[in-house]
Amino acid sequence: MKGVAAALLAAVAMGAPPVPASGQTAGVQVVVNGVEVPLAAPALIRDGQVLAPPAGLFEPLGALAAYDETDRTVVVTNRLQTTVRLRVGEAVATVNGESRPLPVAPVLVDGVPYIPVQAVAQMLGAWTALDDARVLHIASQVTALTPKVSDGALEVQVDATGPVQVETAVLSNPDRLVVDIRNAALRVPQREYPVGAAGVARIRVGQFQIKPYVTRVVFDLLEPVDIRVEAAAATYAVTLRVSPKAAAATSAPSSEEGPARVLGVAFEPAGQAGRVVVQVTGPVQYRVREFVYPDRLAVDIADAVFVPVRQEIAVGGPAVALVRAAQFTARPPVTRVVVTLKRRLNYLIAQSDGRLVIDLSASVAGGHVVALDAGHGGKDPGAIGPTGLREADVVLDIARRIRDLLVADGIRVLMIRDADVFVDLADRTRVAREGGATIFVSIHANASPRAAVNGMETYYLTPQSLVLAQMIQEELSAALDLPSRGVKTAGFVVLRDSGVPSALVETAFISHPDDEARLRDEGFRQRIAAAVHRGIVRFLAVYPAPQAAP
Repeated sequence: MKGVAAALLAAVAMGAPPVPASGQTAGVQVVVNGVEVPLAAPALIRDGQVLAPPAGLFEPLGALAAYDETDRTVVVTNRLQTTVRLRVGEAVATVNGESRPLPVAPVLVDGVPYIPVQAVAQMLGAWTALDDARVLHIASQVTALTPKVSDGALEVQVDATGPVQVETAVLSNPDRLVVDIRNAALRVPQREYPVGAAGVARIRVGQFQIKPYVTRVVFDLLEPVDIRVEAAAATYAVTLRVSPKAAAATSAPSSEEGPARVLGVAFEPAGQAGRVVVQVTGPVQYRVREFVYPDRLAVDIADAVFVPVRQEIAVGGPAVALVRAAQFTARPPVTRVVVTLKRRLNYLIAQSDGRLVIDLSASVAGGHVVALDAGHGGKDPGAIGPTGLREADVVLDIARRIRDLLVADGIRVLMIRDADVFVDLADRTRVAREGGATIFVSIHANASPRAAVNGMETYYLTPQSLVLAQMIQEELSAALDLPSRGVKTAGFVVLRDSGVPSALVETAFISHPDDEARLRDEGFRQRIAAAVHRGIVRFLAVYPAPQAAP
């Protein structure tokens, strides 16, 4: 009871309506797009509404959340540029500036903000349901299917309100291509589409499963086909591109012929991300599945024996980390090939001439350019520590380390300065804009006339920038044994004039003797760089790169 009383007192002290003791509910789970979200603190149920801390809550839904302690405001934003603002103690939210009522107001419990999860998820376009086992299910919704025949191929655009995973299977008797769109509630009125082209007779769509929701799209085939799956860069749409298969692979092995043999797998650097080649003794039936956390493609080859028994290829490139293949099941024989990705990629599956080929191409995080701004430089050394360590030197080294980590992930980086030179404040943002930067991160070391002050903090100005700043601050807090001074807003020129999501990171207080000693250490600077890198990558995984003008 002491914990409940403390929570109630904290809520009252902060001006928020208290959460009744009856609303303190243990064991509430939140499952978002098939992923059980690890909550920052136990969820509550009040008046049938689940309240939970926003940190990390909506990331499987393709949305980012951040809390500004200064004005007790929670901001949630997604790839569609939907921005939801909530304030502690107020039973109203704004969605892109438009007021919307909330069933319950956000509250503070032990200093942690709790928001009404169902209401916010629905404002982001998601489907929600709280079951009798006190599990809150949240899923993306499929809102439209648009088929189009062009250049001998059939393209079907599947519009969704959040990320979806796609599983494909080629089946026979009758011949059909089955595409399961996981974590997707179907919200389209039309369930059948005649085609009669590109090897497809018609398309059928239906709600195949609930909890988790699976939308199934079936292509009734006139002839064998290949399929390319492409995720849009700026929305949650997925395009299924179906085209007739090459004549060399027009039939699957019959059961009388016995299992096919898979002779091995190889990875080839090709195109934008690479190619996985599976050597087989003949045409095969296969199913492709997508997994997340980490992103992976799994290709299950039916009625197939993997001759090497097990194979593993460490790729370590900018897009692909690992390729594994093994005998997945013996009866019936199924060979599984797993491609572990560094981020989600588009893919094309095709087979011919004894090969099953998985071509990988640009991911939804493609197109980003990260501007890294090492503060000060040249005639401006920045702050100077008690033993003479210069801020300009420290932050340039950290920025270079962040650059190397981002480049290893295949992300383009623009260094505002890459040497000990002076760059005017106005020129920093100009260089970023002219270089096509899509986010801007400025690296600094803090200073105070009070030598005892230490820790790290991150600054922002706009809603999307708040989310970027909080992600970086969260990663710094987890990586460094320093006091977290939180995220703050300030009108710094580089934040005000960049025109893109921006954050200014104060890594540590160079004026504090212990912090200065830490900043001299290369290992500590590498930990700072790794933390900032993780925060940036988390943000890029959700926030789309602006589309170039036609």
